[in-house]
Amino acid sequence: MGRWLLALGAVLGAEALSPCDDEAGRVCPMSLGKEIGECLQDPSKHQLTDIDGNPRELEPGEKPLELSAGCKDFVEVNKACDSEIEQFCQGMYYHGDTMTCLTQWTSPSDLGSGCVAALPKKASGDDDEVDAEKAAWRAKKKAARKAAMDAIEKEKGGGEKKKKKSKKKKADKEL
Repeated sequence: MGRWLLALGAVLGAEALSPCDDEAGRVCPMSLGKEIGECLQDPSKHQLTDIDGNPRELEPGEKPLELSAGCKDFVEVNKACDSEIEQFCQGMYYHGDTMTCLTQWTSPSDLGSGCVAALPKKASGDDDEVDAEKAAWRAKKKAARKAAMDAIEKEKGGGEKKKKKSKKKKADKEL
């Protein structure tokens, strides 16, 4: 059963990246939730590590980390939508599903005006091809998730049948 849970985790987590994952992994590896934003915004909290995770100093000529534009925007969304993330997104600050929660899982009427203003605006125009690609990607992801869940259920069901058979054999032996 463990391998199926691992497969399910890989399917569900494969696309769960936030715009700040790279930066947070490089300079805030031990931070979680809101701490990630606090760390990213305060260079004095940055922890540089080598490939083995050991602390290190900046190399000669190496510049301190500069946040990407996408990460800066994501930081602003997390700040502006603080109460909404806490209330509607189970406190998933700086998480891969933060934007999905705010834009798809939560009703726009539940979001405050500051949060709505911080969210990226939907692009206008003909994006039919992109939408079709995204719909196909979502369908593929949903099918993979369902297949993993079905496999887990099948394995659970198979385990229960084996238990029933072994109990029946025990009862037959006792007679």
